[in-house]
Amino acid sequence: MSEKTLSGGDELFFHPDVLTFYYSVIEEWKSEKKIALLLGCTKHKPYSRSFMHKKVIGMLRKHSLDSKVQEYIIGEPLIAVPREWETKYPATHYDFPPEKMTESGRKVFINRLNLFFKKAVKMHNFFIVFAPNHHKRIILESIDGLAHPIVVSYNVYRLPVLLEILKEVAHEI
Repeated sequence: MSEKTLSGGDELFFHPDVLTFYYSVIEEWKSEKKIALLLGCTKHKPYSRSFMHKKVIGMLRKHSLDSKVQEYIIGEPLIAVPREWETKYPATHYDFPPEKMTESGRKVFINRLNLFFKKAVKMHNFFIVFAPNHHKRIILESIDGLAHPIVVSYNVYRLPVLLEILKEVAHEI
């Protein structure tokens, strides 16, 4: 695999490296953590370099929740990236601005994310969405009928609310 930056729109959903990554998540990824935290992707790669992701990661570590919470970055074209795989090619090597996604691409995204959630509900008991509206809408449409996620408004000032919810949920498991 060449590690060139993939740039574009809907066609990236069908790029061989993107498909290989997606199917490796579907077929190989496993998590023992019972809480899934669904975050939106960012223009910064790796995602952990973005302001909001740094805040979330720091909060999880500070409150010893990182061992209980599985982070997934949801976005086009890779669909679902486990935090542990955020530096695996092509997760740090793509540029797909959300505005380049067409209705046809959105359908591909929703169908693939739905397949991911069919697997994820077997691993996780709780799903918490903390993502911008664009990704939140796609997540909610994709998970419909499979789980009932808790949604926290995506805003730095809502991090204390996210923390309290994570603590409450972690206490239940």
